Amino acid sequence: MNRQPSTPTPWPPRGISGWIIRCAVPSTLTPQHEGFRTHVGLLQGIVSMVINLLLLVIKGAIGLWLGSVALIADAMHSLADIGSSLVIVLGFIWARKPRDREHPYGHGRVELITALVVAVLLIVLALEFARVGVARILAPRPLDPSNWVLFTLAGTIFLKQWVAWFCRILAQATSSTALAADYWHHVADVLSSLLVVLALVAARLGWAGADGWAGLLIAVFIFYTAIQTARAAISPLLGEAPSPDEVRRIKAAAHQVRGVRNVHDLMLHTYGEDRVISLHIEVDADQSALQVHDLAEQVEAAVEQQIGGKAIVHVDPVDRTHPHYRAAQDLLETVVADHAQVAEFHDLRVAGSGERLTLSVDVVAAAGTREAAYPDIAARVQAAIKRTLPPGASVEVTVETPYHF
Repeated sequence: MNRQPSTPTPWPPRGISGWIIRCAVPSTLTPQHEGFRTHVGLLQGIVSMVINLLLLVIKGAIGLWLGSVALIADAMHSLADIGSSLVIVLGFIWARKPRDREHPYGHGRVELITALVVAVLLIVLALEFARVGVARILAPRPLDPSNWVLFTLAGTIFLKQWVAWFCRILAQATSSTALAADYWHHVADVLSSLLVVLALVAARLGWAGADGWAGLLIAVFIFYTAIQTARAAISPLLGEAPSPDEVRRIKAAAHQVRGVRNVHDLMLHTYGEDRVISLHIEVDADQSALQVHDLAEQVEAAVEQQIGGKAIVHVDPVDRTHPHYRAAQDLLETVVADHAQVAEFHDLRVAGSGERLTLSVDVVAAAGTREAAYPDIAARVQAAIKRTLPPGASVEVTVETPYHF
């Protein structure tokens, strides 16, 4: 689900949300500063816990008084919200722990684990609400809520909507997966609370089964939110490919350094606020080791300055002056265009001449290609190249897995 609200919000925002943020977050701490995510995550968690505690008391008291399954379920939802907010708070605190011997990349992914824990709690809660809702549908109970009850519950909806807006602002400012998941969680809460009010109105008009149906639908809301939250957490934990825009920006930063002829084997690993960027660059082979080393450091500095994180550059010297290089390059471009299972090639090296001619190249398999097909791809590319080379020439083709698309 990793859906971040897309409309940018000025920082700090105006109104009550801005006032709370200005009181809790130091004015010197902006979204660009280290530690900002921790402050904001703690703030969101504390505000959410306070509001949900208030909602738990209000909904729980009224629900027990009326005997409404839907309202009691909604109150327990608020209790689950308190637990999930506590998990998020602990996750942000843990994520800022210094690097140690066992975790040299830090603890930033704890934020994703906390989001996954929240999802599991919500799934358990949804199943319980579904069970109680079905029982009430099979054995309906008449309800007659008074006007003050309905108006009070309507007020809790507006309060919960403000919490969702507040979380949305903080999710935008931090690009946090956990806060984004919590935002959609609050949206589902607003919808479920609205459903409870409508069910009570229906029950007041004589439809006794409305309370049970509302409880069942709330369970569906919670379950859907839990699944989306789990997906948003699991995907980056498994290792997501960088977005096309991130790939474009990283390559553009590397190509700004004079002497970089090609960029490939780009990998991006994210650990909370920290990112590790690994890439290979092709350079002309007629340079000294010192020159190549300096060029690699320039690329690392350019990528780190423009993209952020830690950049690691591997250098591949390539001799483009060989008489057969240009013809081999043109041939491989044709091979890539003609073979759907080949996405690109790099590290093309040509040496020797005649029967002693040797050619080696790395080709990248297209997305979705099974590794079992790699030997066949290598054989077909090798055969296509050999047809254009002198008899006896040696051709080596290596097929690589794509790490970005």
